[in-house]
Formats: sequence, structure tokens, C-alpha cells
Amino acid sequence: MRTNFGPFTLDPATRQLLEGGRAIHLSPKAFDVLQLLVDARPTVVPKADLHDRIWPGTFVVDANLAVLIGEIRKALAD
Repeated sequence: MRTNFGPFTLDPATRQLLEGGRAIHLSPKAFDVLQLLVDARPTVVPKADLHDRIWPGTFVVDANLAVLIGEIRKALAD
């Protein structure tokens, strides 16, 4: 189901982030993080839950999540 927030539309079916019909590139993992956060709103998602959902059964350093959040913020011009 498409989700609208501000000028953006998140379409999980096509895995696209749109702004006014224009596709905004996100890496697959960044898209997954954004979708998880949008689906959970207005609830805060703990960092441990993000790690478990985005990288199940895998150890990754916190910097990986920070890079994905930075990519999302850039895409949203935040």
C-alpha cells in the first residue's frame, strides 16, 4: 500500500520513493529502513530492532545504519 508523507509517496510494490511523480533513488537497504520507519510511525523504532529487521542474523557496525539514515535524509532533502 502506498504511503504519502509531505510531498513524498513511498510505494512498496514498486520499491520507489516518489516526489511529485519523480522517482528518487534509494539503495535497497535505505528503502527498507525508510519503509520500516514509515510503517511504524508514530512509534519510535529502537536501533536494535532496525538492525534485527534490516540485517537479520548478521552482525553489522552502527556506522552502516548511520550511512543509510544519511542517504534517506539526503533523498528527503532533510
